[in-house]
Amino acid sequence: MDCKRILRYSPLAVLLLVTLVIAQSSDVLQPNYDVPSTSLKIFDIGKALTLGCNVTKDGEYELSWEKNGTNVSLLPELKDRFKILSAERKFIISRALDTDAGQYTCSVSELKVSKAFNVVANVVVKFESTEVGKTNIVEGEKLTLHCIAFGTEPKVYWLVGNTTYNASKDHIVLQEDDRGVENAKLIIDSITLNDYADYTCEARNNATDVTGKPAQVMMTVRVRGKYAALYVFVGIIVEVVVLCAIILICEKRRNKTEIEESDTDQSPDQEKLKK
Repeated sequence: MDCKRILRYSPLAVLLLVTLVIAQSSDVLQPNYDVPSTSLKIFDIGKALTLGCNVTKDGEYELSWEKNGTNVSLLPELKDRFKILSAERKFIISRALDTDAGQYTCSVSELKVSKAFNVVANVVVKFESTEVGKTNIVEGEKLTLHCIAFGTEPKVYWLVGNTTYNASKDHIVLQEDDRGVENAKLIIDSITLNDYADYTCEARNNATDVTGKPAQVMMTVRVRGKYAALYVFVGIIVEVVVLCAIILICEKRRNKTEIEESDTDQSPDQEKLKK
């Protein structure tokens, strides 16, 4: 029984036939998703981003690639940074940047089919270079830690000791940085001895939710008492005074011993004169 006879005798077959055609056309392109349910593709900053889109239908078809609705060859930010392997149906950026995230589309115009990729950059975090190594601070001074997070829409949290902060609380203030990343800066206006702890910046996004590996960076902040330097100075003075007293006592004892020895050790001529 051909399609015309099916359509004539069964209106329900129309719906079934359309559904079959759509299903077959949707299977023509098979992208290399990391998470098919959300069309997610994850990449690490500084490494290769590879998008694959296999064409299952027999024939010589040209595959085209777009980012956010624009052909990749027309984007200035991608100039000389990508290659297309037509035979392997792949689009590759050899050294990807966090700005390379976005929605990519592979399509075959002859077949009027396309597939979209939701491309997300994994998160990378680091402390601002001026803060690295500056882990000693005096009680009462201001502490500012800037956690620089790269990646797609990072969400920053802080772990201070065993306490997690995702918003300002008590004397710890969390602020957005100039790049628009929320909670990227941790500020304590007047640090106390109780703030001596490990400070860990943790960042998550859609990629880390899949991998289960959030990005982390840690710094130990050592807080010294405001009079610590004075105590050291006083301690040195005391040591010097004690040392001088010991030397003085030793000198007095040595001089006394010399005098006594001089009285007992008289010459024979001095003994005759006394007689």
